Amino acid sequence: MSYAPESFLQGQINARDLGGIRAAGGRTVKKHKLIRSGELSRATDADLEKLTHIRLRTVVDLRSSSELALKKDRLPDGVRLVHCPVVSDLVPGLKRADYARDLREGGMAKMRSLYPILVGSSNAVQQYRRFFECVLDNEDGAILFHCAMGKDRAGVAAALLLYALGAAAKDIMADYMYTGIVCADKIRRDTDACRELTDDEQLLESVYWLNTTHESYLEAMLKSCTEQCGSVERYLAEKLGLTQSRLSRLRAMYLE
Repeated sequence: MSYAPESFLQGQINARDLGGIRAAGGRTVKKHKLIRSGELSRATDADLEKLTHIRLRTVVDLRSSSELALKKDRLPDGVRLVHCPVVSDLVPGLKRADYARDLREGGMAKMRSLYPILVGSSNAVQQYRRFFECVLDNEDGAILFHCAMGKDRAGVAAALLLYALGAAAKDIMADYMYTGIVCADKIRRDTDACRELTDDEQLLESVYWLNTTHESYLEAMLKSCTEQCGSVERYLAEKLGLTQSRLSRLRAMYLE
């Protein structure tokens, strides 16, 4: 699949509609129903108009409470905000260089170890379960979900959601990896900004891998689901409450 979704919002480069992705039974995800994004503090007036036009009903914010307080979303009036802090103790403003400096194994290895936690910790499981409850409750209009950048926590949410909808593994991966493409300039700028803090090239390489996507990160998450329950399908059912009847309802709601 050649994956290049349209830029969905002016004020958030990593916002995109999952509509059009092929899923179970040759059907596709409905347009303007499932939107993934980064935080919306810089949403423009035009963005708010667009979100109103697609009848945005619910926003699921996967950030920690401290992140949410630091950068509050701009949302259309009447939108329900549901807070699901997947990593409850994440501190905003953490310097990537400081974080990477403590990692003897490097940034890529750290991210590979993070993704299993995002589907393995009791808090994360509880919050993703709430996320799916919101998706299933959204009978009318659109639902948008996001974290800070829209890469890790939202990336896992999108991958699990697309898996539940029956998307192919290559299409799930393409959607995940697209964040690294659309945010490439920002990722490079953020990495280069760390040069003011250190000239250690190995450390800067770690910072880069903390900021971007890599196939092995998502593969580590899916592997963890399988190790926990025997398969990703069983993980969805046993950990996230997506029984066969709820799975069928999810597909009926979001596929065409």
